[in-house]
Amino acid sequence: MALRLSKNAMNMAYGLGASVVIIGALMKIIHQDLGPITGNTMLTIGLVTEALIFAMSAFDPPAEDYAWEEVYPELAGGKSGSGDKKSPKAMMSEHIADMIKKAELDQSVVNGLTQSIKDFEASAKAGANNAGELARINKEFAENANKLTSQMESLANNLESLNSVYGGVLSAMNKK
Repeated sequence: MALRLSKNAMNMAYGLGASVVIIGALMKIIHQDLGPITGNTMLTIGLVTEALIFAMSAFDPPAEDYAWEEVYPELAGGKSGSGDKKSPKAMMSEHIADMIKKAELDQSVVNGLTQSIKDFEASAKAGANNAGELARINKEFAENANKLTSQMESLANNLESLNSVYGGVLSAMNKK
């Protein structure tokens, strides 16, 4: 039987059938009818539609199975096409060397680029160390601020006590 619908048509049929089933289930749950159309009717129409769609899809030929191991022998446990096993780092170095040759870059340009990358790396490391130092300084500052706050509270309490004593002395002197 050569009944074959396009993939888009089948996807649309699956979606429409499912939506009818969902609406029918909702109508049944909330006990709502749309005139002569009941939840039972919608569920029946949706489920029969889905059953027919699944029956039609049973006659579809299976998707083409590609022999990926021919393109990528590693998948079948074989070796890669080049015959010799090189590390990814070695392959990348060769690739970069080929790119440099093709671009006809002067060795001084490559050396300058290499030095710039090394300088950037050194700056990044120094920035990380300055950031660590900054965090240590911030922690010290916070600790000192906490100590200062504690000492200020103590000073305020002492001043309050002295004011009480001084107030008592003044009041005793005024009574004479």
